[in-house]
Amino acid sequence: MPLTRLKELLGEADMLISQHAIYISKLERAVKNREEFAHKTCHECNFGVKWDSIVVPIKDELPQEVKALVEEIEKIHCEFHEVGMQIDPKNPQPSDEEKLNRMKELSASLFQKLLALKRLVKQE
Repeated sequence: MPLTRLKELLGEADMLISQHAIYISKLERAVKNREEFAHKTCHECNFGVKWDSIVVPIKDELPQEVKALVEEIEKIHCEFHEVGMQIDPKNPQPSDEEKLNRMKELSASLFQKLLALKRLVKQE
């Protein structure tokens, strides 16, 4: 039963992860134009809200290998948002470019881990 709910979420993973690429793009634009930006935590974005409502409640029921990957995904996802929150578009800093690049790396890593989770869950 827990894997069924996880599979449903992973069916939407491509769409949910693409929202992180859009998030980066909007943040880059805000920095360039020195505009306000509504940062979100890893629990406030659409991916985080769905993840917290579907995956977190069943996490302890998942097979160990699946649970380990789930926890890795959570860590990467939260780091993505934490790095983003260090950027103040109204007060650009020389380190912002490095932080944006780190967000891009984390987004790619998140996507790879989600694909790995998708493959792993199919095997279960």
